[in-house]
Amino acid sequence: MVLEMLNPMYYKITSMVSEVVPFASIAVLLLTGFLLLLWNYENTSSIPSPGYFLGIGPLISHFRFLWMGIGSACNYYNKMYGEFMRVWIGGEETLIISKKDLKENMEILIEKKRCSIITAEKLEDCMDFATELILAEKRGELTKENVNQCILEMLIAAPDTLSVTVFFMLFLIAKHPQVEEAIVKEIQTVIGERDIRNDDMQKLKVVENFIYESMRYQPVVDLVMRKALEDDVIDGYPVKKGTNIILNIGRMHRLEFFPKPNEFTLENFAKNVPYRYFQPFGFGPRACAGKYIAMVMMKVTLVILLRRFQVQTPQDRCVEKMQKKNDLSLHPDETSGLLEMIFIPRNSDKSLEH
Repeated sequence: MVLEMLNPMYYKITSMVSEVVPFASIAVLLLTGFLLLLWNYENTSSIPSPGYFLGIGPLISHFRFLWMGIGSACNYYNKMYGEFMRVWIGGEETLIISKKDLKENMEILIEKKRCSIITAEKLEDCMDFATELILAEKRGELTKENVNQCILEMLIAAPDTLSVTVFFMLFLIAKHPQVEEAIVKEIQTVIGERDIRNDDMQKLKVVENFIYESMRYQPVVDLVMRKALEDDVIDGYPVKKGTNIILNIGRMHRLEFFPKPNEFTLENFAKNVPYRYFQPFGFGPRACAGKYIAMVMMKVTLVILLRRFQVQTPQDRCVEKMQKKNDLSLHPDETSGLLEMIFIPRNSDKSLEH
């Protein structure tokens, strides 16, 4: 009796479900189409990038930077999407660039600064470091090239980056004894047994090329971050005012601008490398202000060390296999226990291990 009473109800419910299911399918299809439309709308930029997809893409790119570190994440995205691409960090659109002709843009900015000084009603309103340099040029104390170079060096200069750079250099010397031999030979020819002097700096060409190649092959600072102050176009891509820009100079230094970009060899600097392709100290108004001091310190340090010691590392330990941390700057992982090197006094069998 109960089954006979429920049976008509069963058929009624079944007929209602069969009418609702097509409606639900249509609703799902419409919702999916709307989401795809929104996705495409948010991703209309012509700049290569990961998909936006309702903000999931920006969330993934943000956490990738937190997880991998800035330098490693930049390399990952440039390899995936090309040398000019965009991501989102903290919800802000950010460009990652590993190629760009920089010197011309920097000189344009300096010329704009010169014009603003000339047209300023009150000079004190535009006084800053760049203005002081330009005024010194007008007084005849600096040349135009001096001003450009000083402004180019205003980003970072610190003992930490210098010491880590020299550390990487010593590991590279240990792995490339022919380079060490060439450096020592130049030191003996240029300096001999006397103390190093200021006028020796320009004569140490092999040492200088070794420093440049070390910073190219194993940089400590391998990216530069900027923010667009106005709408612009870079490499044909529109860049909106306020966009964050990360110039991936570490990857740029591994591109086709060098004869053997993936090898450590002084051949990469056997000829003059165009300035715009090699930016180990950054560029523009906020580049490293201590470039020349750093170069002198690195040359003096290498001369003093290599004249007294031969550098070796334990077997199979090299820069390439060294565990590193890459965030705003690249450092060896001091917890890895693979950072030892051996200093052998020249003309002696005694050795010092550090």
